[in-house]
Amino acid sequence: MKIEKLNEDKIKITLSVDDLAERNIDIQSFIYNSPESQDMFWDMMQEAEQKYGFNVDESMIYVEASSAGAGIFTLTVTKTTGSLNLPASKTKTKFKKGNFKLKRKVVAVQQENSIYIFSSFEDICEFCNAVDCSKIQNNSLYKLNEQYYLKVSNMPFNSILEFATLDNSPELTFARIQEYGSVITEDEALQKISLHFTKKKKRTNKKCS
Repeated sequence: MKIEKLNEDKIKITLSVDDLAERNIDIQSFIYNSPESQDMFWDMMQEAEQKYGFNVDESMIYVEASSAGAGIFTLTVTKTTGSLNLPASKTKTKFKKGNFKLKRKVVAVQQENSIYIFSSFEDICEFCNAVDCSKIQNNSLYKLNEQYYLKVSNMPFNSILEFATLDNSPELTFARIQEYGSVITEDEALQKISLHFTKKKKRTNKKCS
């Protein structure tokens, strides 16, 4: 984790997947602003105050979250110059939760050589039905302990996190899959599922007269 002061009213926080894992936070929870990710955010804000004097006690703050690729995420935190006019009794209360707005930048989560974990084959089909699988290259599918593991060199769709969880230790997981798991298909897995198991295939069927 790295905290940088850009100016008096703005800081940038750089996080990695490993930083999230240390707090038992997965990427899906991070992106959707879970209570755990909020707690982590306020801890970082406290560190920013201690390091740079970046105090937001009476400020409205805006957080812009984006992905820099390779499992790296940035949070740009900007505080307004206006006061929230809090009562005097509350001026010593640090980091009033709820007094900030999160401005999200839609950037695809592109992490190389990732593994996504699906709880069911139906979830994979739903994902394939929701996106253009032709844009997802070099993907393989495996099964271990009733879960499905998608290994992909690059994932251009954030929406996959609505159907699966990103594995925080892909190298260790893949070694375990190779030893104990089974191969579904090692070549264009999502393209094959999209062709044979999703609603999209029905569009090619001609109605008999």
